[in-house]
Amino acid sequence: MLRYFNKGYFSRTLVLLFFAVILWVPAFLLPTETAVPENAAPLYRLLLLLTGCCIYLQLAVAFVLSMASALLLNQLAANSDLTEKTSQWGILLYVLMISALVSQTAMTPLVFVNFFMLLSLHFLFDGTEAKDPIPAVLNASLMLGIASLFYLPAVLFILLLWVAFAVFHINQWRNFAVSVIGTSIPLVFTYVWYFWYDRSTEAVDLFLASLTPRLPGLSGIWPFDRLIAVILFLFILVAALKVNGGLMEKKINLRHVQVVLLNYLILTLAMTVFYSPESGTGLAIAIPAALVLAAAMAEAKKLKWYEWTVRLTFILVLLNQYLHLFYAA
Repeated sequence: MLRYFNKGYFSRTLVLLFFAVILWVPAFLLPTETAVPENAAPLYRLLLLLTGCCIYLQLAVAFVLSMASALLLNQLAANSDLTEKTSQWGILLYVLMISALVSQTAMTPLVFVNFFMLLSLHFLFDGTEAKDPIPAVLNASLMLGIASLFYLPAVLFILLLWVAFAVFHINQWRNFAVSVIGTSIPLVFTYVWYFWYDRSTEAVDLFLASLTPRLPGLSGIWPFDRLIAVILFLFILVAALKVNGGLMEKKINLRHVQVVLLNYLILTLAMTVFYSPESGTGLAIAIPAALVLAAAMAEAKKLKWYEWTVRLTFILVLLNQYLHLFYAA
């Protein structure tokens, strides 16, 4: 499977798209109505209200945006030399990550956050070698600000930008100031809208409530989801340790990218632990996990262990989706 998807033929991209469709079919056959969460971010709340009468439209939007994110992630992996230019491992791993749990095959706010975070990473990594990184920093932080309008805790990803500034040695005060300004612009415009309609107190309360940590409960999680989550965690952990162990052997730019991704993984794991999974918070891990796994596989001398692990994961994810379909029906 891995060797097959290590070539950049368009037909193999279509095969990956077919795999994604198979994994998402149960979500379309047994759609779950998405209620508007109490602390929903402004743009996510607006989308739910606009599409609330059509669950299938919500699923279609989530699926299309997820596939677009998979393509962006694969391009990011190739441009950053994490994988070969022709490899499609990024698409394969991202599709597995976002389809692993039943609760994730829906229009959750993290679907939108991941899309804008990938755009942010593209701007950031492409601009680190420029003589003037400020335009790239501004674009990356703007994407982060837009992402936070779908899921307010995403504003914490500004910490990742700051880590990247230190890693890539662009830690001048101007870059930090521009990142704060860029991230704040969408939030300030949103606050002005609330203020215009005399709802400024509501906006502040919403922001503070969304950033209040909440430990997740496991009682309502589908049992098979727990099993797959444990397997994926171990798989990601092994890959992260392998990448971390070989950092000093890499070229400087590749090493910097991998350090940023490892910190990204740690930050998303913390977000998953300290924020309730009611909004599909686990999806945040999909980006750094897929990129770290792809990097580890690209460095491996033998792919046998990874090959069987990916195959097993795909079978378990497939069983998880369809068992839940039959169990719920």
